Amino acid sequence: MKLIQFSFTCSRPVPFYAQLCNDYLANQTLEITIGYDKNRYLIEAVGTQPQLEALADQIAKDFLLSIWLIDSSIKEIRHREGRVVPLITSPHHLPFCSYCEPALGDNQSELFGEIAIACSHCHGETSVEASIDRQQIQQWADSVINTGHVSFNLPLANNHQHEFHLSRGPIAAAHRQRQQVIICNPNNVPMHFIVPSQHVLALSSLEKPRVTVRPKQHHGQLDQPLYDLCFSYNRILTVLTEMLRVRGIDYLHIETNHLQPLVARINKGWSQVCSDPVIHPLVPFKSVEPLHDQACINGLNAYWSKRRIRFDYQPNHANDAPEHALPICALHGGMLESGVGRHSAAIYFGRYAAGEIVSQDKFTRTDTFLVMPTLPHSGSEMIAALAAGEQAEVLAKFKHQIPVSYNALNKLILNECNDHLSGLFALAATILGLSKSSQDNVQYLNDALIAKSLQNADNKGHRVDFSLDMVDGKRTIDWAKMVGSLMSFCLVVDEVDYDKLAFGIMDSLADYIANWIERMDETTGIKAVTLAGSDFANEVLADRICLRVGKNFPIVANRKLELDGSNLSAGALFLKMRRR
Repeated sequence: MKLIQFSFTCSRPVPFYAQLCNDYLANQTLEITIGYDKNRYLIEAVGTQPQLEALADQIAKDFLLSIWLIDSSIKEIRHREGRVVPLITSPHHLPFCSYCEPALGDNQSELFGEIAIACSHCHGETSVEASIDRQQIQQWADSVINTGHVSFNLPLANNHQHEFHLSRGPIAAAHRQRQQVIICNPNNVPMHFIVPSQHVLALSSLEKPRVTVRPKQHHGQLDQPLYDLCFSYNRILTVLTEMLRVRGIDYLHIETNHLQPLVARINKGWSQVCSDPVIHPLVPFKSVEPLHDQACINGLNAYWSKRRIRFDYQPNHANDAPEHALPICALHGGMLESGVGRHSAAIYFGRYAAGEIVSQDKFTRTDTFLVMPTLPHSGSEMIAALAAGEQAEVLAKFKHQIPVSYNALNKLILNECNDHLSGLFALAATILGLSKSSQDNVQYLNDALIAKSLQNADNKGHRVDFSLDMVDGKRTIDWAKMVGSLMSFCLVVDEVDYDKLAFGIMDSLADYIANWIERMDETTGIKAVTLAGSDFANEVLADRICLRVGKNFPIVANRKLELDGSNLSAGALFLKMRRR
C-alpha cells in the first residue's frame, strides 16, 4: 500500500478543479484526502499499485487542461497534507467536459445534438436553453450552407441576450475592432492560420479563450493581418460547428455582444487581457486589507469582503479614480500578485489611459518616470510639425522617394489614441507602408505592425531611436526624432526587409525601457516590474520587454487579474487619494 499525492499548481483559482477534488472525496472507495493552498489543488490516496494506476488514469481524464495550470505532479508521500473536508469553491459555469462533449458533439454518437444531456461531472445542462433542440440547430447550419450566414440569440441571466452572427465571409466588426473567427474543424487550423503549439493548447483548454494569431500568407479569404480565434465554447456552438465541419466548413467569422476572454502569452505563461463580466464573473481572491472598501473602474466594481477582493458589474457607476491615476492603479494591481509593494515599477500601455512608466519607493510614494508623447491628432499636423523641425530634410526625402507612405501618413487620424502606445505604433505602421485606405484605423495598423514583426524569424532588427525629451516638465519620448529615425531606415532598407524594421521598433523600445528601469533603480530601487494594459496583448512587444527588462529585474504579469480590467479596479482599492 502506498500513499500517493496528485498535485495541480495553478496561477489562479480554477473552480472546476475544486469541484473535481470534492467529487473524488465524495465518490471514491479509496481513502481520499483533498486540499487547496495558494492555488495548489491536492488529491491524496492510499491503495495498491493497480488501484492507484486506475485512479491516475481517471484523474488524467477528468482534470481537463486549464490555461492557468502551471505544473502537475504525482509523487509518493509519507504524510498527508489534505483533509476530508470539501473545498469551498465558486461556480465554474463549464458547459461541457470530457464525459459529455463526445456524446453530444460527435456526429457518430447516438446522442449527437442532445444539448440537454445531463452530466454528473460538469453539470453543463444547467446552462442550456430548453427551447432549442437539434432540429433548430440543424436549421441554423442549413442557413449557413445555403445563405452563407445565420443570426440567433440565446437568453442569459438578468434578461440579457447573447447575440450571435456567424458568416462564411468577413463581418464588418463593430467599433472597427479585430475580426473574430470560430473554428469548426480543429484539425484543419494549420491550413488557415499560423498557430504556435502553446496557443493550440490554450484554444483546447477548459476555459476556451480567444487567442490572437496570423492567417497563412497569401490566404485566399483571410486578408486581415491578425484574427482572434476561438473553439466552440457552449453546447449549441459545439453541435453547430460539428454539423458544419462534416459539410466541409473549417471556420466561421463570428460577431457577438459577449466575447470569450482574450488571453496573451506573457513571460512564459498566460495572462487574461480582458473578459466580459456579464458571462464570466471574476473569482474572488485573498488579499491584504486595502485602503478603500470599494472601487469601480469602467463598470467593474472591486470590493473588500471577508478578507477577499471580490468583483461585481456596475456598468453605470462613475469611475472612482481619475484617468491619470489608472497607471498607479495598475501598479498596485500588479503588485497584489507579486507581494512586492515597495520598490516596484509598472509599465502601463493600455486603452484606458495615457501610457506611463510609474514607480513606488520604500515609503510607498508613487512617481511617474515617463509618459507617452502626446501626438498631433492627424497625420497632416504631424507632417507640419516635422517640416518645421529638425526632421524637415528626411521628411522631404521620404515624400520624394516613398510618396505612397507619405500620402497615407497625411491621411492618418489618431483621435483619442494620440497619447497611447497604440497611437505611436499606428504612426510607425503607416510610415512602413502597412496602411490600407479603407482600413486606416489604429487597431488595424497595430495588427499590421505586429504581423509584420512576426514574419522576422531571426529575432534581429534595426535600432530605432526612442530618445527622451522633456515636455511641460514631464519626461517623454521624442516622437519626431523617432519618426525621423524610422523614415531614414525606410529610405535605405529594402522593402522585403521591413519585417526586421517592424521587429526593430518593438525590440528597440524594449531596450530603451530596460535602460530607463535601470535609471529608476538607481534612485528608487526596483525589486519587481509589472506589465499592465491591453497593448501587452502584443506578444512580440511583451516578449522583448520580458527579455530585455527581465535580465535584471523580476517581471510580474497578472495571472489572477486581467491586464486591463480587474487589475485597475483592484488596484484602485489601494490608491492613496481622497474619494468622493
